[in-house]
Amino acid sequence: MKLIILKSNIIEGLNAVERAISSVANLPILKNLLIKTENGRILFTCTNLEIAITQVVPGKIIEDGEITVPVSVFAPVAKNLNAERISLEVKEKQILVTTDNYEASIQAQSAKDFPIIPGINEKENVIKMSASRFLEALQNVFVATQYSEIRPEISGVFFRVFDNEIILAATDSFRLAERIMKVENLSIQDDISMIIPYKTAEELTRFLSGEVADVEIFIEQNQVLFKTSSKQLISRLVDGSFPEYKAIIPKQIQNEATVNKNEFVNAIKLASSFSGKGNSVTISINENKKFLELSSSDSSLGENHYKIPIKFKGEAFTIVFNWRYLLEGTKIYSTEEIILGVNSPDRPAVLKSTNETGIVYVVMPIKS
Repeated sequence: MKLIILKSNIIEGLNAVERAISSVANLPILKNLLIKTENGRILFTCTNLEIAITQVVPGKIIEDGEITVPVSVFAPVAKNLNAERISLEVKEKQILVTTDNYEASIQAQSAKDFPIIPGINEKENVIKMSASRFLEALQNVFVATQYSEIRPEISGVFFRVFDNEIILAATDSFRLAERIMKVENLSIQDDISMIIPYKTAEELTRFLSGEVADVEIFIEQNQVLFKTSSKQLISRLVDGSFPEYKAIIPKQIQNEATVNKNEFVNAIKLASSFSGKGNSVTISINENKKFLELSSSDSSLGENHYKIPIKFKGEAFTIVFNWRYLLEGTKIYSTEEIILGVNSPDRPAVLKSTNETGIVYVVMPIKS
């Protein structure tokens, strides 16, 4: 194999795939980058056996081939070279890296030892949509999930395709986020669902960042492929059933406070400084119903009270939340105002937008 690649293209390729490198010490091949040519393209691939990321790297192919090289050696060499034009050539069990004034030989390993990247049938169960739209939806719900080895079925993002709708949902049992998107001309007619693992969903937020075109999503029984024009990510799926969460979302709200989002966020941050180890903040609506008050106190820190003018309908209430869960729920909305909906101090509350439809964030209160 012999290639000529610009330094900037090598770095872009490495940045795209190296997060899939494994930290497993007893499988050193997983710390390698697979460089191969295929159908006139140069491909960089890394995998940790759970996910595999492949990036198309622009360059000139002089001779086809494939090889794996340790990223811990290859990446610093490529990133610290001054020259822009870099030649890569495989000779025996080494890859030669040369420029006009530099030469290095890196011990390599045969591509035959690299794990086989599983294929997916790219003719069935395919969804095509705007990458930026899917990324936004994924970010909307990802805030509500948390990695857990104890409960893998909620350690990820639930994805469902049904009746021209794509539904994403996530929960860590303390809060829940759901995003529903209408998608026209879906090629999938059946009700299909899967759980995207937490670490895959986390990587997808980086993988799709900056993509301006479409992403294609191919779903099989135990794996999923996300593919753009220049790269792809394939992942195993979580084995299990996502909880039946719909019953948690309140169907009717008795008390609703509409508040300026930025002021609400500032109030939460101020209250957090006095919340102590319990992370609790108290939200109250008094009898005049003109202000929402956030307060927190700790015997070793002090106390604070912050009043925000609101538009309100319903009855006065007092409810206690974990301030982190409340703050993270505000991040998924882009409107100037948001609505806090409360039924009772011991029932799930809702944060929602004044005009963004299809998004809901449910947060459990702290029982006093």
